Amino acid sequence: MNTIGFSTKRINGIIVLISSLMMLVVLNLPFKAKPFGDITFHEESKNLALFIKGKIPYDQVVITKAPGPILFYTPAYLLAPVNATDDQLWVYGVVFTSIIITISLLLIFRIGSSFFSKEVGFLSVLLFFLFPIHCYYSLGIMAEAPAFFSLTLAIYGWSIALHQPDKKSGWIFLILGMWFLILNRPNTLLLLGLGFLVVFYAFFKNKSFFLSYGKKMMVSFVCVGLLGFGVLQLAKIITGTKSGGNQETLLYYVAHQGRFQFREEPTDFRFWESDIRPDSKDYQNWNKSGAALSAVMDQTHQSYAEVYKKFLIDDALEHPGLFLRQFFVKCFYGHVYFINSVQPDKFDLGPLKGPIGYWAFILLINSINLIIVAGAILFLFREKNLIRYWIFWGVIISLLIFHGLTYMEPRYIFPSRVALYLMSAAGLYRITWIQKIIQKTTIYIFPIPNSKS
Repeated sequence: MNTIGFSTKRINGIIVLISSLMMLVVLNLPFKAKPFGDITFHEESKNLALFIKGKIPYDQVVITKAPGPILFYTPAYLLAPVNATDDQLWVYGVVFTSIIITISLLLIFRIGSSFFSKEVGFLSVLLFFLFPIHCYYSLGIMAEAPAFFSLTLAIYGWSIALHQPDKKSGWIFLILGMWFLILNRPNTLLLLGLGFLVVFYAFFKNKSFFLSYGKKMMVSFVCVGLLGFGVLQLAKIITGTKSGGNQETLLYYVAHQGRFQFREEPTDFRFWESDIRPDSKDYQNWNKSGAALSAVMDQTHQSYAEVYKKFLIDDALEHPGLFLRQFFVKCFYGHVYFINSVQPDKFDLGPLKGPIGYWAFILLINSINLIIVAGAILFLFREKNLIRYWIFWGVIISLLIFHGLTYMEPRYIFPSRVALYLMSAAGLYRITWIQKIIQKTTIYIFPIPNSKS
């Protein structure tokens, strides 16, 4: 185990300082994440906070989507005045999120140091500063930041459990992290399935791993499943018939979107909104299909789930080649970034202006992004003991499978960047010239043992 046998005061201070500065920089960029996302998490967190304060009745409290963000933002909203405006609540939420994200980066450094070395831990954090997409998503009331923190906590727990399997804190952090990850992104339930497969594989092919971790992993996964199921059911009970929205309806809705995403326009990466892609053939066909399915519901009196489920199954069986192509295009799309809040002709960022500046900036950020992905791929090909890192590659596979089969946006893959950046740092550090640069840099960050600095 690579224990933290060195002073972390300097690196902690650097992470806090740079994180704070980068939050301010991203806050003042001409393009931003939507302040309240799709408004659902904000409204439901606000109502829950007001109910706890005794200001609104229980019948106004609902949890129609993932319960995790509601549990995450409600404490921050409880600190706000009762008569706080939406903009004031946004400030409370974003300040809280920024603190949690900074804590996540501190943990990421420790994870990298524990699994690999302090240099890899430093490089992991450096990659986040080179491509600060975490700052971007921290400025909205969305599920991305709490899911990011959840995965960080889970991997941190595994870093403890891996090296000290008898230490309860590691397994507790792993359980809490995976549990809260599922509450924020229910689609990561697939990670539990992959976890069970890892244990099953270890039982036959890696006895030493199974004897050390197998039973504890199984117990942890069962605990996560039961806790997740319990809270998701509680959310359904709280909502009851107070809202027409629920997780099942949402799943069929996004899966229906996904059947038209990149269907006839495999290179149209514009965001899925009418004001952004009104001329899109795929978007128009999706609207037409939705209207046709609504007509079927009216004529047959079948439920939303029944009608949409039949369409999804029939469509996939009738167009297997198309389905497969869409899957891989979605997986690629999940790892590239475009700015949809500003049109290219209105782009203005320092010397980068207009369409040329826009596409130059897109090329820059995606070049950094693809280098990070390449580093992770290098790690996966070079590492001979991948079972130790099951949660790293497992969460990425889980999200790619789910959103490759349904509907994809890069933000849906964002939480897995915790694992991606750690693997990338480990992979890139194997490149000699990068290793030399990092080693020279970290001399000034990590004090020499027994020194007074």
